[in-house]
Amino acid sequence: MPNLSWRHQALIETLISRGPLKEDEFLSIFAVVSGKKQDSREREFDDYLLNINKELTFVRFELRAFTNQYDGEVYYGVVNNVADEQAKLGIKYTVPQIAFYKGIIEAIAQDTTASGCITNIDALNIRLENQNGIGSQSPSGTSTVPYAFKNFTISQKDKTIDELVQDRWLCSIPDGKIGLGVRSFLDLRSWFRSNDVTSCEICNEAGVKAELCQKEDCNTSIHHYCLKKKFSQRMA
Repeated sequence: MPNLSWRHQALIETLISRGPLKEDEFLSIFAVVSGKKQDSREREFDDYLLNINKELTFVRFELRAFTNQYDGEVYYGVVNNVADEQAKLGIKYTVPQIAFYKGIIEAIAQDTTASGCITNIDALNIRLENQNGIGSQSPSGTSTVPYAFKNFTISQKDKTIDELVQDRWLCSIPDGKIGLGVRSFLDLRSWFRSNDVTSCEICNEAGVKAELCQKEDCNTSIHHYCLKKKFSQRMA
């Protein structure tokens, strides 16, 4: 990235090495790197991000702001705009683990209540052989399921959930439930859209955790934090 200064590159490397960062933390790092004071950095910050993304476009990456839908906190992270979720997980996780993760995010995204989570028990009961694209056709025309999928045990699933939570692909929610982690919100924007997950009518991001419209034949949703922000603006 010859057109970026060491300051720009330091911000990119920080996000890549440490993963998604909360807005306050990222802004603090930016202040140190840029040497800008709190009250004079807003325009400088926008310019930095614009210049970074101009260069990242050539390698199909993007520095992106996104929101954790469970608490409304804004994060910043670097995302590969080409690789799918399997490629992004493939370095560390096995094929059965990736299929299990895919089953979890599908179950959460397809929840008609938009609660943004499933119970730990429901996650452990996900059958890997039900995932699209798994298995192959035998000469007789019947579908065969790989041995590794048939023998992916409950204990292996439980361990995988712990690893995915630790790596922030998933998150733990009280009452024995699990939801999507900040890395999933960062990386799966295109997946949500291609799988027709209902979008928030205010911010147009996927309504994984959202308030659903109560009117009959209405298929809209609004994030709680978007609704709160909308009303606060009206009150101002």
